[in-house]
Amino acid sequence: MDLVRSLGADEVLDYKTPNGVALKSPSGRKFDVIIHCAHNIPWSTLEANLTSKGKVVDVNLRFGTLMSVAFKKITFAKKQLIPLFTFPKKEDLE
Repeated sequence: MDLVRSLGADEVLDYKTPNGVALKSPSGRKFDVIIHCAHNIPWSTLEANLTSKGKVVDVNLRFGTLMSVAFKKITFAKKQLIPLFTFPKKEDLE
């Protein structure tokens, strides 16, 4: 969490705490951008914590994520789900 703060995050939520699981900001504010790194957090939980034009960047690509992205695009939703495609290399991770 300290690393993420050092990179400039305004708030960091620990998914091991009740507030983190519910994505409840300690300050009560909504987010412009959520970097979604955890599994099994439904879109409805993420969407409820976004500002009116907020975005979720999802690094956990699954078929359901891609279907949600397509649905958001064809319905012209203001809140967006953005998939992040990565191709990590073993030597980079080391």
